[in-house]
Amino acid sequence: MKKDILNIKSTLPTIDKSYSILNPIDATIGRYFDYKKETAMIKHATVKLKEQSKIIIKKIDAELKVSMDKNKKDFQKEMFRLKSIAKDLANSSKNQKAILNHIEVLTNMLKNPDIELSVKEQIPQLIAMAHQQLNDERDNSMQKLNMMSDFDPNQKLIKG
Repeated sequence: MKKDILNIKSTLPTIDKSYSILNPIDATIGRYFDYKKETAMIKHATVKLKEQSKIIIKKIDAELKVSMDKNKKDFQKEMFRLKSIAKDLANSSKNQKAILNHIEVLTNMLKNPDIELSVKEQIPQLIAMAHQQLNDERDNSMQKLNMMSDFDPNQKLIKG
């Protein structure tokens, strides 16, 4: 694009003639016709320059539009990606709350004297499994939070 702008420079004709001082009538007529000829050349060069500038402006507008469309598409992809991650994080938060509630229920079962001893013996193992699930959910949430800062506009699939 810069090359096109630099090529727009046109050599406008200049009136650089020397005339004889001894013959003022010929010099005046010569100057008049040279002036007419070179004025026409300048008008032609000006029109040509205006046409070239219009073409360059159209190219700039087209490139700007393409760039704006690409930015809009990239923005929409990023927003979709972030919304998906936010939904996953919300679901993860719900899962963590459910696991914590389950651990609380299991802990209360340990305190309850009406529950058989054989069931109570299995409760610590269930609590450990729930605790592992809680850790897995937390690690999954951390990965999703880390994904929020990694954006690739050409990404086809959203990890999740």
